[in-house]
Amino acid sequence: MSGKLTNDLFTLWFQAPVVIALRCQNWAASLQSGTSNSNPELLRMVSEKLDAATESTLALNMAMMRHGATSARQFWLGPYFPFSVRRFSASLGQSTAAEGLGPYAKRVRANAKRLGRKRS
Repeated sequence: MSGKLTNDLFTLWFQAPVVIALRCQNWAASLQSGTSNSNPELLRMVSEKLDAATESTLALNMAMMRHGATSARQFWLGPYFPFSVRRFSASLGQSTAAEGLGPYAKRVRANAKRLGRKRS
């Protein structure tokens, strides 16, 4: 498994629950004080998810196009480029997963850092 994919998976596994807990705490505090309508964190939650989903979709499409071009080139050039289906499919799956998870993991890391700073 690639280092970037491993790092992104651990980020999502460990930091995403922290971000959710901090946001829920922020939301509960704003509900208690009666300022829930003016809480920018609520709007940020939704807009970041949409931005990450769009960025992830674009990254996945670009990765699939790159891998498609690579496989076509290797298929047509044959013996000049050693081609292993098993190695290609393994690299396709890992790099595509890394491309797709990257935008989410980036935002989770940034949110954990930002929300953790607010609490301190």
